[in-house]
Amino acid sequence: MTERTREQQIEAIEQQILQHRLETTAAMREWRDATAPIDRGWEKLTQLKVPLMAAGSLFAMRTARKPRSTGRLLRRVMTGFLMYNRGKALYKASRGRKR
Repeated sequence: MTERTREQQIEAIEQQILQHRLETTAAMREWRDATAPIDRGWEKLTQLKVPLMAAGSLFAMRTARKPRSTGRLLRRVMTGFLMYNRGKALYKASRGRKR
């Protein structure tokens, strides 16, 4: 093997490595963009960790004392939450339409 062909092979390998690095960088960027909503949700959940634990303990205490009324309260809260979500979705849908 001559010195010139060896240098050409080394240069070709270096070009392949550079191309792989560029592809890896692009793939990492795409991955971050794709998982950004999940990451934001997880961050929000970790921020609310202490209040959620406090609410959970209060809910557990109430459930132990008054299980029947807690069930009714939970149903009412869920109904309110679902109505709020549906209202928000309808509001956004109605604003999106042009008359």
